Amino acid sequence: MKIYIACGLTHVPRDFFDTYTNFIHTLAHHFKKRKHIVKYALVDSDPQLAKKPFEERAPLCYYWDRNMVEEADVIIAEASYPSTGLGIELQIAANNEIPIILCFQDDRQLQAHPIEYENPDHKKYTLQVGEGYVSLMALGLPNIYKVIKYHPHNGIDKISESIELLTKSN
Repeated sequence: MKIYIACGLTHVPRDFFDTYTNFIHTLAHHFKKRKHIVKYALVDSDPQLAKKPFEERAPLCYYWDRNMVEEADVIIAEASYPSTGLGIELQIAANNEIPIILCFQDDRQLQAHPIEYENPDHKKYTLQVGEGYVSLMALGLPNIYKVIKYHPHNGIDKISESIELLTKSN
């Protein structure tokens, strides 16, 4: 199975960046050991982009990452941190009816809490944030196969179970 691991990297707090990217690398290694073809930006586009002239990086990033999404049989979307790029990749997967396993860390520090706001009509509303981890719009994608809330010690096992089920159903 061809797996693309999508993840938001730009806004990961720098003091968590090493831990987060180690999780992504470990997840990729886990599936490569099981003979899946795995691609992800940390290995398959970001290092290559660094060698290109600055003005070429944005269009190449879009083109390369879009291709990795479109060539995948399944997307593992690690969505613990907000990311415009991840959202674009999820929409590309939806347009191509590629199943998504959307996962995120169950960590209260990453959770957005409800907030009230007032509109010009002077009525107050509560912002709809769902559980506060992943936006409702992303959770509403029709091609989401599974949503997984995990802790670092069980994330790979939970994601692996979903990949195995998806593999058996195809």
